[in-house]
Formats: sequence, C-alpha cells, structure tokens
Amino acid sequence: MSTATTDIMASLHQILKSITEKREKLERGPIRVAAHQTRVDDATSKLDATREQLTAARMLVDSKQLQLKTSEAKILDLQTKLNTCSNNREYQALLEQIAADQMAESVLEDEILECMENVDSLGQNVKDATSVVEDSKQQMKAESSRVNEEEGVLKSEISQLRSDLSGTESGLPEEIKPDYLRIVKTRKDDSLASVRDEICEGCFQQVTPNMVAQLALKESVLCTSCGRLLYPSETS
Repeated sequence: MSTATTDIMASLHQILKSITEKREKLERGPIRVAAHQTRVDDATSKLDATREQLTAARMLVDSKQLQLKTSEAKILDLQTKLNTCSNNREYQALLEQIAADQMAESVLEDEILECMENVDSLGQNVKDATSVVEDSKQQMKAESSRVNEEEGVLKSEISQLRSDLSGTESGLPEEIKPDYLRIVKTRKDDSLASVRDEICEGCFQQVTPNMVAQLALKESVLCTSCGRLLYPSETS
C-alpha cells in the first residue's frame, strides 16, 4: 500500500474517531441536564416533605394549646366549685381533682414547649431545603446554558469533520473504496485498524504474511479476526 493511501486511511480513521467522540459528547449534554433536573426534583420532594412535617407540627401545637385552654377552664370551674361544697369530703375530692389536673396541665405545657421547639427546628429545615432547591435550580440553569453553547460548537465541528471526511474519502483508491464504504456504513469509527509489526491494532491478533503482502500491493485487506479494514501503521 502506497504511503499516500496509508496517510489517507490513517486520516479517515482519525476523522471517524473525532466524529464519534464529538457525537458522544453531544449526546451526553441532555443527560447532564437531566441529572441536574433529577437533583432539583429530589430537593423539591424533600422540601415538600419538610413543609408537610412543619404543618403537622404546627397543628399539633394548636391542638395541645386547645387542650391546655380546656384544662385551664376546667380547673377554674373546679376552683369555683370549692366555694359551694356542702361537706369536707366533697371539698377534699375537688382539691385532689384540681391537683391532678394541674399536674396534667404542667406535663401538657412541657409538651407544648417541646412541640414549639420542634416547629422552630422544622422551620429552619424548610429554609435550608428551600435554599437547596434554589441552588439546584441555578446549577441546572447554568448547566443547561453550557450544554446549549457546547451543542452549537459541537454541531459546527461535526459538520466540518464530515466535510473533511468526504474530501478525504475521495482520495481513496478504487480498489479499497467499495469495502471501506460498506464497512463504514455500519461500523463508523470502528471500521479501520492499523497494522503494526504484523499485529492488527483493532483486535491485537496477528495478521498473516499474505495479508501484509496484500497491503503492500495497495489491495483491500480485512482482518480475519475482527473484520476491520486494515492499513499499515506509519511506523510499521
């Protein structure tokens, strides 16, 4: 195979690789944006869950405060009844009831205080979760902007590479072009492989002396192991 043909096939191989690399990078763009969207969705779900916890905690405080008011009214009513007791036994019974209710009221007040502290803590959690959501949205917006910018550049580069590919393909010898066009249609950048020291650099299997001789004669040679179209390495 002549030096010119070897150079053409090496150039084609490199151009095909470059096109594949840029297409893969182009395809990764939406995946990167989707990953950020997932983070936004997760952060939003956590924020919603925290808000629900805060609402439930506030409702619990309201419920216990209502219980406290009811208890206070009951104790006040019992204290009023003390003045109308007809005997000491009834009086002592009321005192015991008032003491028990006051003890229960004290426990309830402690529970309310604990619940209010929980409300404060959950309120801070909501603020923190809100901040995470906003940060995630900003990061997604920035990533989306980067992807859009990259997309325009990559599409332009791919277009130029395709033009270079077409121009370079036109220089292929007619003996090689049919096999090249057939293989590249399905295998893209995996269509070609160089041969160095009688080894196919696509599958690293040894090629036969006859295949090496065919390459020297500028003939189309396919690797019998991997099916790639072979060309001599520049250093072979």
